[in-house]
Amino acid sequence: MQNSKQQQPWTAHLDLYGNPECDYHAQLTIGSTLMNLVLDTGSANTAVISDLCASENCSFVQKPYLPIPRSHSFDTVNASYGNAKLHSSWKGYATGQLISFDHVQQAFARIDVITDHQSFFIPRCSKNQGIWGLAHPSLQTKPRKSNGNTSNSQQQKLTLFDSIRREKGLPNAFTIQICPKSAVDPAFAHEFKFLGLNSTMRHVQQQQQPSEKACRRDGHFWLGGYPSQSVGSEIVWVPLSHNRYYEVKIDHFLVNGKTVPDMEHINMPRTIIDTGTKDIVLTPQNLQKLLYALWHSKLVQFDESVSKEHERSFWLDHAQLSLPKNALTISHNVSVAIAFEGNQVVSLPVENILNIRDFGEQMPDWVNVSWTGFSNSGGGMASTILGNTLFRGKTVIFDRGREEDAAHKKTSRIGFADASACCRVSSAKDVDILLSVDSVTKVSTMIHQDHAANTVQIGLILLIALSGIGFFSTMAVFLVNSYRERKKKKAAAVVEAEAVTTTAATKQDIHHQI
Repeated sequence: MQNSKQQQPWTAHLDLYGNPECDYHAQLTIGSTLMNLVLDTGSANTAVISDLCASENCSFVQKPYLPIPRSHSFDTVNASYGNAKLHSSWKGYATGQLISFDHVQQAFARIDVITDHQSFFIPRCSKNQGIWGLAHPSLQTKPRKSNGNTSNSQQQKLTLFDSIRREKGLPNAFTIQICPKSAVDPAFAHEFKFLGLNSTMRHVQQQQQPSEKACRRDGHFWLGGYPSQSVGSEIVWVPLSHNRYYEVKIDHFLVNGKTVPDMEHINMPRTIIDTGTKDIVLTPQNLQKLLYALWHSKLVQFDESVSKEHERSFWLDHAQLSLPKNALTISHNVSVAIAFEGNQVVSLPVENILNIRDFGEQMPDWVNVSWTGFSNSGGGMASTILGNTLFRGKTVIFDRGREEDAAHKKTSRIGFADASACCRVSSAKDVDILLSVDSVTKVSTMIHQDHAANTVQIGLILLIALSGIGFFSTMAVFLVNSYRERKKKKAAAVVEAEAVTTTAATKQDIHHQI
């Protein structure tokens, strides 16, 4: 990559909102409609609710819905999600849409529009209007034409992320930062701190009230790399073992630095990193082993008023206990971590696995307490899923690897670090660490910097938007794709020529040294 300012790869930033129960969404403008899209690293389709979804199944989803012309003929598409315990699905159409990030930067990409669904949208998460699948294209479901044949359109094979990459020169990486639980939930933070104090300090703390929520957002999403200010600890890099999912290998879990015994077949058939899953999901047997270790770690200590039977039920039966605050103590010295292959250890914030709520003004000295953030898989596509329980309080960097490295195996990795500066305002300019800048990035960046090319492409895209349906829309898409291919070939030739020149210069330097 050249140092010239004009040759800098494109980056972007979006604020995140939400919680582990409803996942975390970013706001994108699709066409002219601002919509909330859940970030999902466990799937590849990007899909939004449309005004064609008229059943009661859709009525609770927050408006607006994406308007779709009734008279146009689209290829059909559907997708399903879940495991043996949970299942959801949707059906609809594959469309091409103009995507806007900041009302200036735009890209044209495949966006699926949902016309009906089964448990994909849920009433308690009514703000979620769609999903942005960030997995690799091999996971994206293929549209079908009216005759039942699979569509072979090149545009429809790309995910939203890959379309942006090729149009804008985006490096092959993105970063998700979820703010710590204590930063976005002051009531929990107050109780968590209070229950970790001894009796003397509790008397002092009891006079204090929970502070107001400090963050105006719940996280950040950066495309192209990550800001150095977002990293609050050394980055632990974990290699990806497969690039269909973001698949990793776990060696073992740790509680207080000791391996949790007898957890077996953790990675059978696979372990995946998935922002679209609330919990850390384990097999029933492995979950019991981990909970047993947490029980004996004294993370939650009950006094003699709580029977051993209730204590056992708290941990192994997932019982919520209602207790006086002086009947329990939370140990802030207990540590929980995951050791990935190569003994790459990533800590798990203890606050992420406890749910503490007071009774309010009526009974201020009592709390409801339970553990949270874990669930059992009941079988299915993965025995272990690392969801938002791991992400919360972390900056997680998805370095997808350079395209020229065969199957991305040389450079694909995920980095974990403690979240820093999460409550601060951020922008694309903050992305000062670029990752996986490859030939696609360089070629697309050169095209993107050609203002004449941009003018032509914008004109053609406007033709698509204005035509909406019929022959002119098809012709406009053809012209856009043809024009981009010609520009890519020219840019690729320049990049190749630069590489040859660099190689020749290097050889000449070596010759002079000899």
